[in-house]
Amino acid sequence: MSATREPAATDQTGIDAVVVWQIAVGIALLAGWEAIGRLHGTQWTSEPSLIAAKLVQWARGDLYIHFVTTLTEVITGLFIGSAFGILAGLLLGRSPVLSVILRPIIVAFYSVPLIALAPLFIMFFGLDMLPKIVLVTIVVFFLLFFNTFAGATSVDHDLIAQVELMGSTRREKFQKVVAPACMAWIVGGIKIALPYALVAATTGEMLAARRGLGFLLSDAASQFDMTSLYAALFILIIARTESRDDLEILFFRCEIFAGSMRQLEDRIGNRGREHFLVSRVGVAFDQT
Repeated sequence: MSATREPAATDQTGIDAVVVWQIAVGIALLAGWEAIGRLHGTQWTSEPSLIAAKLVQWARGDLYIHFVTTLTEVITGLFIGSAFGILAGLLLGRSPVLSVILRPIIVAFYSVPLIALAPLFIMFFGLDMLPKIVLVTIVVFFLLFFNTFAGATSVDHDLIAQVELMGSTRREKFQKVVAPACMAWIVGGIKIALPYALVAATTGEMLAARRGLGFLLSDAASQFDMTSLYAALFILIIARTESRDDLEILFFRCEIFAGSMRQLEDRIGNRGREHFLVSRVGVAFDQT
């Protein structure tokens, strides 16, 4: 019992030491940054104390409006782009004819620098949130499409042949074979698409916007206000880190739920196959 607890205690001590070192390095960097700013001026480097004061000032003002604007653009574009990207990837991945016809067209559109489309969307849809949502949607669509398409085309044909021999329908083939095989590709695509969605929304706001974190960046840069610029960058870093952690927790819970559902389906499937074999044997005996 003590031998089991000893490695766990050692691992916890190692983790605590790493956290302590990370905090110490962070404090040392901030202290060095503060010293450089006080010695050489704040024109280009600013100071962590000034940045903290600016963040407090924004928090008491309208920072939440800019944050909610960018968050809405990212979530809306991520949801719409993921839905259409997954649907198109599954459809083309399981249909060779559609793949041959449409995939070169999608690849041709993907070759266009997507950020270069931002001015076009702004001219079409104005300065509100809609052009940024469209830009995020297109970025996410391509990432989810190619990932889902790769997953759909890599499905094991032997598994599909086996379920076809068992008399499965197209819905059952998709539910039991295609969807589970593509799930890892889809989850990976969403993890990749999230930071790109934030980049697309911020870039669109930097080009032309009235609200948003990208607007804070462009406004600070136009006034050569380095303190506000670093404060906006700090907010983006925090938003990216928190969204990544929340997404990891969400996917972890989904994997637990999916695992429990697969175990339940396996039990039901085994009983169904046993019932099917028993019924077939009974029919054979009746025929003899």
